[in-house]
Amino acid sequence: MTRNGLRLLQAVGALSILPYPFVLLANIMSIAAPGHNSSNSVPWILLSFYPLSWIALFVLAWRAMARGGVGLAFGLSSVPALASLVVVAVYLLSWLGFALGMAGIGKGGLHSTDYPNNPLLDSISLAIEDVELPPGRAAFIEKARSDIDANPTLVNLSIYPRGSPLNVALGSLSVSLDGTINGDHERQQDRIQIVRALLAHGAHLTVEEATDLRKTWTLRRVIYDGPVATASENPLVWRIVTHNRGESKPFDPLKDPFPSRRDGPEPFVLKDSEIALLNRTTRVHGTPLYAALLDNATDVCRVIIKAGGRLSGEEERDPSASSALHSVLQSDAGLRAAYSNVHRRSARPPALGAASRFLTWLFERAPRAYFFLRVSLGARSNSENRASGRNSGAI
Repeated sequence: MTRNGLRLLQAVGALSILPYPFVLLANIMSIAAPGHNSSNSVPWILLSFYPLSWIALFVLAWRAMARGGVGLAFGLSSVPALASLVVVAVYLLSWLGFALGMAGIGKGGLHSTDYPNNPLLDSISLAIEDVELPPGRAAFIEKARSDIDANPTLVNLSIYPRGSPLNVALGSLSVSLDGTINGDHERQQDRIQIVRALLAHGAHLTVEEATDLRKTWTLRRVIYDGPVATASENPLVWRIVTHNRGESKPFDPLKDPFPSRRDGPEPFVLKDSEIALLNRTTRVHGTPLYAALLDNATDVCRVIIKAGGRLSGEEERDPSASSALHSVLQSDAGLRAAYSNVHRRSARPPALGAASRFLTWLFERAPRAYFFLRVSLGARSNSENRASGRNSGAI
């Protein structure tokens, strides 16, 4: 009976060997994890050999049993059994805590947390919804505008993760790159009125939101009332925003090298007649480089910068445009140098006119002309003095 009890106790302890392959894998991953070295990995290394420890305890227990040490045999065999019971208890308690948490009981429960709120965000969200909810779209829009008028101190209160009220209002507007405001015209105009109401009370984007070029341009577009005349103001900019990459040189299989495989779009071709348009700005889409940054077309940005294009002074002061330009330049030292050269050339004073050039030439050469005049007059005076001296000697 005693021997059967010892076998049963050792069988319970041997159950802990069954998950050994998973324990060994977890130990190897822990040892290989960043930050682990030979000193702090000792516990994981020792744990990887626990089956050998259990086997040694079982052998010693049977030897003690053969010598009559029944208590020692059961004591040695109880170590693996207790370890197995502890592991099972921890596993059951973890599942019990999870079950109580799902029920909202205890520290592990699913509890709601109250975050600071901005009532303007709720009013604007209801007003810009695409789904028609009672009491109707007009009522929600009127309420949003009245809430904005009644709470001017909240127009710049940003709440994570929704952001500022202006950010929420702009998020409902869909504007194509060519400047077309998409969707139902009346619906979009209502949303634009909410944006204008926020701006009238001093609303602005947060510092983080203001670095989003597409978002700041959307704001620029929706508050612009005039027609989009980019095609006539600068055909190069219009070509960029309409994804017209130009006509490349026809491929001659007898003379031209075989082109490499290209998975992206066709290369952007800048025409000679468009060089003069590189820094001409437009009212809606800005300069050609700004339009290329807006389209996230890095290859077009490279072509424009190498040809002499740059952002205007106002665009360089725009955090979103300067941030987008920095992203393009940071990985290309040659492109940074090319943009710096363009910047230095544009900072030079304007060329002088014909009259100014003549006056400059005259003043530069006046001291030299005066010097030669004095020398010639002095030589003439000396020659006259020598001649008068010879005449007086002859008399």
